[in-house]
Amino acid sequence: MNSVRYQVQISDISAHQLRVELRFIPSASQHELSLPAWIPGSYMIRNFARHIMQISARDTSGELALQQLDKQRWNLACRQQEVTVSYLIYANDLSVRAAYLDDETAILNPACLCLAVSEQTHYPQQFELLRPEFHVTENWRVATALPRAEGTALLDFGIYQATDYQQLIDSPLLVGLFTVQQFAVDGVPHYLVVSSQNHYDSERLLADTEQLCQAQRAVFGGLPDDLHHYWFLLWITEHGYGGLEHKDSTLLLCSRHDLPARQMTAPDDAYQTLLGLISHEYFHTWWVKRLKPAPFHAYQLSQEQYTPQLWLYEGFTSYFDDLALIKSGRISQQAYLTALEQLVTRVTRNPSDSRQSLSDSSFNAWTKYYLQDENAPNSIVSYYAKGALVALAVEAELQANNKDLSRFCRDFYQHYLATGTADRSFFDALSAAGFKALAAQVEDWVYRAQPLPLADSFAKLGLNLNWRSPQHFDDTHGTQQQNAPATLGCSLKTQNGLVTIQQLYLDSAGHQAGLMAGDQLLAIAGYKITDKSLPQLLKRLPYGSEQPLTIFRKDRLLTLPLTLQAAKAQVAMLSVADDAKLQRWLTPLSANT
Repeated sequence: MNSVRYQVQISDISAHQLRVELRFIPSASQHELSLPAWIPGSYMIRNFARHIMQISARDTSGELALQQLDKQRWNLACRQQEVTVSYLIYANDLSVRAAYLDDETAILNPACLCLAVSEQTHYPQQFELLRPEFHVTENWRVATALPRAEGTALLDFGIYQATDYQQLIDSPLLVGLFTVQQFAVDGVPHYLVVSSQNHYDSERLLADTEQLCQAQRAVFGGLPDDLHHYWFLLWITEHGYGGLEHKDSTLLLCSRHDLPARQMTAPDDAYQTLLGLISHEYFHTWWVKRLKPAPFHAYQLSQEQYTPQLWLYEGFTSYFDDLALIKSGRISQQAYLTALEQLVTRVTRNPSDSRQSLSDSSFNAWTKYYLQDENAPNSIVSYYAKGALVALAVEAELQANNKDLSRFCRDFYQHYLATGTADRSFFDALSAAGFKALAAQVEDWVYRAQPLPLADSFAKLGLNLNWRSPQHFDDTHGTQQQNAPATLGCSLKTQNGLVTIQQLYLDSAGHQAGLMAGDQLLAIAGYKITDKSLPQLLKRLPYGSEQPLTIFRKDRLLTLPLTLQAAKAQVAMLSVADDAKLQRWLTPLSANT
């Protein structure tokens, strides 16, 4: 069978430019060339083709006509000769979804580099990466899950071979300076690649990653049959966070300060967040990359592809990611409960908890969740965070009946692996397992915009859920505090020395006073507002009193009457009520395998 061949060259590091040559033998008089508009796992139109700077086509007889059809497609008139399409790509997207190039690292996602050839996406796809000829790239290497062609050594530049276009675009490459360590799960090699040169405890990161993999493997009872190797591609930057799952790898982005310090005893918040990200993306190896919504069995990458099931796939993954941290012994019980307190607080304090359903949040991820604005807390529910709380609520009901969610998800995975899931599959599976009432309840939680019965759920897991008032807007966990200050009910940022409203919560004191997002706060009760003085002023002014609040709204000076209100009790606090129930739920991996 013929193959489609791509040759990628790092042509100009300073200008962030990559040169790609696509070669194929035509199988028709015309072929359509196209780049995906989005990448699986990140549900937003990315318009990767906007980064193509130049494009042309030729064969041995000369230039070929290349007509652009829309923002991402070209029509190519062919003769019966091998075609070469040359194009230049700008690579300066500091994310896990696209392409990036500097003097230390190149991040190459074939989804934004490799034009698909119509009628030939099922052909083998060859990806050749040329060794760059710059002094700074002298010690560069290549890390990727793409299968190497004969003659290409592990971690070397050369030729890589995908079975089809889908495998090609599901295999990112991390190129540059990096360290690599290896461990095995069920005999399958796993590679931990960390870009750049960093000062951190590499042995701890390796051991923790291996234990997290073992914990997620335990959920499903083994690795997928078609998993022959797995790559963690960890891209270290000054600032950044994110991850994207792939079938045999994951590309992760984090700050170098998220890596574990050598003297660290227990994980700090930054390292715990990184471990949660590693755990999350590895869980996707089963739950999204193999089991997926039925429509995703044939990705339509030219436009949005809708599903109301992201609460199940991303939400349940978000539940199991932190659960693996405690079941594998990576964090303490108190650290896990603190993470749960933060999760509950983030979801329940937002007015959106009662305004958008999880199914709607999932379906409209393309234009809402991934395109949030200042009104997001009032209108958008996170299918990650609230989906995780639905998983916890299901876990609570199963635990109360001497079952557990891990075993249920294992059976669910095996049953629907071949076909993918329909919108009602999870509810049907609960009913078939003897939980008909629970199935109806979960369906109601998912399709109606409403708070979850979390106090009842936590009680079944051996925990008491109580609430306290926040000490400041970003206060999401901790112990009970007395004399909570009044609150405006908005998130703030300091901009050009002025305190500015970033997000305003509906029905808050600020909303009732007539404040708007973007307002600059100048004075309250005749006293100047700064980021440090505002909390102190709100502590000292009496509840129920009306105070003049002076603001700039664009270029207008206004004074609004603000009635001070006590902060609502919206910060979750968890305490142990029944240790036996709690320990049954959080049984360590070694005792639960």
